[in-house]
Amino acid sequence: ANSKRDGSTNASGATGDEDESSLESFELDASPHVTQTEAQQTYCLPKGTIEVCSFVERDNPRHKGWSRMKLYDRADVRRRARKRFGGKAGLRAERDRRRRGRYERDMKATEDVFR
Repeated sequence: ANSKRDGSTNASGATGDEDESSLESFELDASPHVTQTEAQQTYCLPKGTIEVCSFVERDNPRHKGWSRMKLYDRADVRRRARKRFGGKAGLRAERDRRRRGRYERDMKATEDVFR
């Protein structure tokens, strides 16, 4: 289990980017739970996949009268996202692809603003 797809390992025996326990920099001090919106935006998962992740329900801190909010287990969401996109590098590539798409849509929407 400590080998890369080509059979090699690094000095620690871990698989580098494919190591499911390795965290990205923004995750180091992050909460162990994520909201549905954060899971969709940060981990690029569709709502259906998020809904099958483990979660806890908490009172909504912003609106006490609203229904309880679901907070999904970050480790479960991360694992599913990395599986879907082929590891940490694949997830980063998907985020970059989506970021470029948003940028291009925004540029197209504003190309005639100053004419």
